[in-house]
Amino acid sequence: MPPPSTVTFVDPDAVLADLDADQLAAVTTESQLVAVIAGAGSGKTRVLTRRIAHRIATGSAEARHTLALTFTREAAGEIRKRLHRLGLRERVEAGTFHSVMLGVLKQRWTDTEQRPLTIVSDRRRVVGDALDSSDQRALSAIVAEIDWASARAITPDAYASAARRAHRRPGPSIDQVAASYAAYEKLKRRRGVIDFDDVLSHTIRDLRRDSDFADALRWRFRHLLVDEAQDLNPLQHQLVDLLRAQRDDLFLVGDPAQAIFGFNGADPGLLIDVETRFPGVEIVRLPVNHRCTPQIVGTGVHVLRATGQPNPLVSHRGDGAAVELSAADDETDEAAVAVKYVLGSDPNLVRSGQIAILTRTRKQLAAFDTALSRAGLPVRRSATAAGSPLQNAVRQAAANGSPSRLRGWAHDIVDAPNPPVDPDADPEWRVANAVLNFLRENTRGDGAEFRAWVATTNPFDDANTDGIELLTFHAAKGREWNTVIVTGVESGLMPHKSATTAATKAEEGRLLYVAVTRATDRLLLTRAGRRGGYTRTISPFTADLDAAELTPAAPPPPRRRAATDPLITSLREWRDTSARKVGALPTQFCSDRDLAAIADHRPSTSEELAEATSFGILTASRLADQILPLVESAKSVQTETSTITGA
Repeated sequence: MPPPSTVTFVDPDAVLADLDADQLAAVTTESQLVAVIAGAGSGKTRVLTRRIAHRIATGSAEARHTLALTFTREAAGEIRKRLHRLGLRERVEAGTFHSVMLGVLKQRWTDTEQRPLTIVSDRRRVVGDALDSSDQRALSAIVAEIDWASARAITPDAYASAARRAHRRPGPSIDQVAASYAAYEKLKRRRGVIDFDDVLSHTIRDLRRDSDFADALRWRFRHLLVDEAQDLNPLQHQLVDLLRAQRDDLFLVGDPAQAIFGFNGADPGLLIDVETRFPGVEIVRLPVNHRCTPQIVGTGVHVLRATGQPNPLVSHRGDGAAVELSAADDETDEAAVAVKYVLGSDPNLVRSGQIAILTRTRKQLAAFDTALSRAGLPVRRSATAAGSPLQNAVRQAAANGSPSRLRGWAHDIVDAPNPPVDPDADPEWRVANAVLNFLRENTRGDGAEFRAWVATTNPFDDANTDGIELLTFHAAKGREWNTVIVTGVESGLMPHKSATTAATKAEEGRLLYVAVTRATDRLLLTRAGRRGGYTRTISPFTADLDAAELTPAAPPPPRRRAATDPLITSLREWRDTSARKVGALPTQFCSDRDLAAIADHRPSTSEELAEATSFGILTASRLADQILPLVESAKSVQTETSTITGA
């Protein structure tokens, strides 16, 4: 019998109680091969965690065999916290691709008595060591190309031809990059080190070469879930394919409209072409945004439409404040406009960290930082900014190369006989606790890995919540604020001047969409008439945006019908009975929109039912035996009525 702390008390009814109809379909579908296309603010993380909890509670999955792959440790931590709140006490493996597979590799090295390889967290330094002095000026460009190639599992020998096919134009020549890439790989082998991308490629190589290892890993991770699937790169695609082989127990969640990391090798094609890549997959769409006002959702959808990417996202919230547009003279005046807007906002929003200013590039941030500080407005800065006491303490911790030294350093501080009077004000004590938290997830993590973990998770910023946040569009992904000022919505920045192809311009549109939908209640879009001394024009993404004409994008109400409509009456009775069986509200089990659609289209097959509703083909097939007889019965009644009337 498992110890009390690991016993799961998940109430299946509670797991489903607050889901809308689309979310409910995603969580409860009997299919094990599912792709959820989750629009911004539609409850992506909620669906992912409820899916895990529901399957475990109903016995169709086991916690110890469940793996949820994410792109940040913060996202993995949020998944674990939500599962715990749902009553799940058994361990579910949740982590980033690299952290989970690094643990797998380290255990494999131990089991097979192989010499462990050292993980290099800073690829740039090793690449620099591999270059001739004449190539040092091109270091950044070469590292960027190696990043691009590694994410696509392209070897040095294949780089040149692949780069030419992709129309890559690195600063140095393609042949020069290929030679540098080969030198980098050779130096890694000589030193016995690997980088983070190698963690995945080594795992993939071993899965293909060793069938026993592959079978064991698939048995261990037999229920696979992938968060933010639109951000998968080809290397990660390969890993997912190998892990799901022979079982197809896979749950993908993502939004192609939020694919904004193409420069890092991300390929949203996995979700865009999901039906081709995964024959038989059930697709569930979450088109209802629960976070933003209709005006904000309407702005985001307008941006996507302007870039040839129509999107069905609608808002579930009531009417909100109009989106505001502001044209400033130059970048200095634009910063002043932002300050004026903040000063006119609720002071409580400033104090609670509920206002953000977002920019396309880091270079733009300085002007807003200066203007806010001069106005006496607090700016939220990273607790580990350069020269800060916390950064110095992080540097001390990172100097401890081995896991044992790192753990010893932390315990020397945390277990000291005279703890600080105010631990939260003591940088070393805070960092030491962060080290121990890090080592709970990464038992073999060293100082360099800890430093990389700090950089990606910001573990010390949770206590620093006051002030205006300044971030780039990319850094804002996954965040939300009550009020957001999206700046630089002009030519040269949106789309960025570096976006010269149709694909990169489309990604720029998605990037602006992501920035816009970070706001829940209030949104201001600003632009400058001149920037850096050059004339700018309004972004083509918003050129014909009339904020005053943005109508609430709430889901359309069902068509008005006579109260005696026999089909509507029958459908509501069926919905009420079915909802009671699963402990859900009737509208959560099947929305009024879907009931109205069934009554409108009168489907006679499961395919027609799927086409008319948001059910998805598998859900429609499962419900067809319950719904179609009601439709047929209503048709019979209508025919009899027509015959009598005609007589």
